Amino acid sequence: MSTGPSGITVSEGRGDVEAEDVPALEVEDLEVAYAGVRALHGVSLVVPERKIVAVLGNNGAGKSTLLRAISGMLALHGGSIEGGKARLHGRTLSALDPAEIVRAGVVQVPEGRRVFADLTVEENLRAGGLSSRGRGERAEARTRVYDLFPRLAERRTQRAGLLSGGEQQMLAIGRALMSEPRVLLLDEPSLGLAPQIVEQIGEIVATINEQGTAVVLVEQNAAMALEIAHRAYVLEVGRIALEGTAAELAASDEVRARYLGVAPDREVPAAPPSTPAAPARRGARELAAEGLTVRFGGLVALDDVSLTVAPGSTHAVIGPNGAGKSTLLNVLTGVYHASAGTVRYGDAVLTGLRPPRIAALGVSRTFQNLALSPASTVRENLLLGRHRLTKASFVSAGLRLPGARREQREQVRAVAEVAKVVDLEDQFDHPVSDLPYGDRKRVELARALCTEPTLLLLDEPVAGMNADESRRMAQAILRLREELGISILVVEHNMQFVMGLADRVTVLDFGRCIADGAPDQVQADPEVLRAYLGSHRVSQEERR
Repeated sequence: MSTGPSGITVSEGRGDVEAEDVPALEVEDLEVAYAGVRALHGVSLVVPERKIVAVLGNNGAGKSTLLRAISGMLALHGGSIEGGKARLHGRTLSALDPAEIVRAGVVQVPEGRRVFADLTVEENLRAGGLSSRGRGERAEARTRVYDLFPRLAERRTQRAGLLSGGEQQMLAIGRALMSEPRVLLLDEPSLGLAPQIVEQIGEIVATINEQGTAVVLVEQNAAMALEIAHRAYVLEVGRIALEGTAAELAASDEVRARYLGVAPDREVPAAPPSTPAAPARRGARELAAEGLTVRFGGLVALDDVSLTVAPGSTHAVIGPNGAGKSTLLNVLTGVYHASAGTVRYGDAVLTGLRPPRIAALGVSRTFQNLALSPASTVRENLLLGRHRLTKASFVSAGLRLPGARREQREQVRAVAEVAKVVDLEDQFDHPVSDLPYGDRKRVELARALCTEPTLLLLDEPVAGMNADESRRMAQAILRLREELGISILVVEHNMQFVMGLADRVTVLDFGRCIADGAPDQVQADPEVLRAYLGSHRVSQEERR
């Protein structure tokens, strides 16, 4: 056994694929289109029995489309198979409906930690086991899930919506395992998770595979994927660009430069350097949270947390999954009410105000899981962000009176300017559902900007992005701050991104503040490294 660069323990020689491997899943010359636009062009791959196959590629390369085609979920997203087929042990899956494909043994875990938020952990698992043949099989599958994820066993009676991001991802995988799949399709299981949790997910996927389940792993975290996979394929613009053993691709200069962020003879490019806080030209005010405590029943999500965001500055909040970061944003925007403590924005007390009142004071946010209208165009989504600034009445807008038409033209001009700032002008009239994930994240940012905020709250702005896309997002955020002079509070797991962007960093762990200071000071704090990376990883660093 050995430990790879991401800290995941893997078997020696895991990248080898034996010539006698029996195919479990075969994809042959697959052609997929959305409304006549070709998304996959003759894609072929083989997933051997009891092996992990990684599928890498930039956002928009066709990775999620490939999984949807295999699992029969294409029609739900407006896509169709135009040619080729997928076979499970020789049985063609393309003619089967999604439920039949699950019963045949192929189960997909979609990206975004899709759990039933209002159901308990136990109820979510029960829903996943509906296709099992009998009570005994379901009980065995549930025992397996709890053995893999002891944290879920501890929280079996808790509502899924109150779990941390990492716990929700574990539940999504566990629910899929309840149907005892022969092939498990995982779409971005590490999306938006802290490094310590990513390591756990990687180890669990390797364990699931060792127990006999073949895995197709779609991942932006190429380092983790290539450590645990046996074979890998790289998709580019709907075509297979590279394929080979995971070890071969991990050693490839092209893969290292494009997906691992390491190019030959040069260091990893850093995020853009931080710049001094911009003048508050839009009237940004100081945000001060003092002694915030939030309880959900007996669970303390925030415990006496305080922080101050200076006008025109960029302030980051980091910490492992379940530390309370998204809970903090929900308190600041009025979605959750604090059990104790106060929030002030300038002279205004935000504590107890409803979200629309807080938004009217100039506070806008993005969301960890995208909250866009997928069937609407980029233009239409951005116009929704202008709603609170619209003066025309419902009647005058409905009757298309001259004043309402003039205001509509002005609003379209305003959102077009925002689209230009975040590099979305070429996609302005495209439906959001047609855009790759990275572009959708920029639509979410642009819509928040359309409210003309003085304080912008960003929840995981680069989750699911590769190194190059993260750098572009960092540059866009810096440009926004410099040009508009707004304050920015960003919650993120990508430490390199945060440290190159923020003027000040607050670190949460188990709902408490464990550090607050300048980025270089926080980055060197042993307690921060232990909470964020895990104690054994810190020990490895200390020994070097």
